[in-house]
Amino acid sequence: MSDTRQKLLNELLQHKTGMTVDEFIGATGLSRTAVNQHLAVLERANLISKAAARKTAGRPVQVYVLTEHGTNQFPKQYSWFSAMLVSTLREEMGPERLDNYMFNLGMKTSAALIPRLVGKTRVERISEIVRIMNEVGFRAMEIDSGGIGKLPRVECTNCVYHDLTKDYPEVCRFDIGFLSGLMGTEVEHQTCMQRGSDTCRFRFKPLV
Repeated sequence: MSDTRQKLLNELLQHKTGMTVDEFIGATGLSRTAVNQHLAVLERANLISKAAARKTAGRPVQVYVLTEHGTNQFPKQYSWFSAMLVSTLREEMGPERLDNYMFNLGMKTSAALIPRLVGKTRVERISEIVRIMNEVGFRAMEIDSGGIGKLPRVECTNCVYHDLTKDYPEVCRFDIGFLSGLMGTEVEHQTCMQRGSDTCRFRFKPLV
């Protein structure tokens, strides 16, 4: 993003109720034509949107505001906050209880997504699980079962909290609980990037 467009976004971050073209001109020193051109690009990128027009002494004036997508372009400290939270939980619970807590949290999180799996075969469920994982930031895919009559496995080439699991491997249990809840069966974590593998690979154990 150009420095000028970033500056326009910075201005909107400081003016939560929005800004008019004239206000952008006053804040940046740009011409009206330049401001309108930059705003059009930002609007097409869904970084800003038009809000309700502002009443003035004359005709109503168009106001621009940041979208949620635009707000998310600014730096966040999710990793720092997550590490602090998990560190505190480990101190209070101990590693074993934290391990169980993360597994149960994954199970509970999966409950809201169960309707997407209703009526599907076990193989179809795995395909839908892969779609769900990709929607939340994983790079997941189905791979061969590794044996005749076995279900496809799920393999991920990235981890959405890779840095966090370096110091807190208990976080990996969230994935196991999440997948177990979705599939309704135990999950084997066959390979893990934190254990030196290039991927994280999960196998669904057969129902007994």
